[in-house]
Amino acid sequence: MTPTVMVVDESRITFLAVKNALGKDGFNVIWAKNEQEAFTLLRREKIDLVFVDVFEGEESLNLIRRIREEFPDTKVAVLSAYVDKDLIINSVRAGAIDYILKPFKLDYLLERVKKIISSAPRLTVSLKKNIEDLEITLKFEDIVRKEIKRSNRTGSRFCVMYVKFEDIMRDYETIKKFFRETDYILPISASEYLFVLTLTGKHGIEAVTKRMKEKLSERFSYTYVCYPDDGKTYEEIILTLKDRMSKPRGNES
Repeated sequence: MTPTVMVVDESRITFLAVKNALGKDGFNVIWAKNEQEAFTLLRREKIDLVFVDVFEGEESLNLIRRIREEFPDTKVAVLSAYVDKDLIINSVRAGAIDYILKPFKLDYLLERVKKIISSAPRLTVSLKKNIEDLEITLKFEDIVRKEIKRSNRTGSRFCVMYVKFEDIMRDYETIKKFFRETDYILPISASEYLFVLTLTGKHGIEAVTKRMKEKLSERFSYTYVCYPDDGKTYEEIILTLKDRMSKPRGNES
């Protein structure tokens, strides 16, 4: 059956852009200018995915909630030009499965929509976990971008460190003692951590990992990147870190 995607947006330009991205791949793309038209169409035919803009704030969030409540098998995603972390988090809380920024590349939108449509009707990961992951990502990005600005202003350096313990780390306080109060600690799972070490270069982070190897009995693997040696933008830092996370060092080496 041909998947149907509805765009709820007062702008026909957005609808035409989505139709251009998805139509050639066999998607049926329909348009609703407002909430009333959207629910008329939802009651008339089976719609697999609804795109909602969130420019109206709470009113848009209520629309997401209402669609999810009345049509639980219909997925909702946000398609918006607004980049606000609270709005993103609140959209996920309201029931949105994805948040895509405008303007978008046609191939990128098609790829994202295919993933959304092919996923199970109900998310396999709890909504709470999605929100927690999103909050961690946004907080981490805020921290790194802030440190980049400070480094550019003062000529200082900073490093981002990833640590994965073989077993669940039992004592969070044990980890904290290896870092300064000015450093940031972000738990990303029961056994994984991200650390942002401010005003620190490679020599400083090697000293930290040496102390951890000497003092911790738990087996762990780790890797790190430092600014500006391993990347001069947030995106470059993340790409390098992800690459190194695939082949981390062990504390036995």
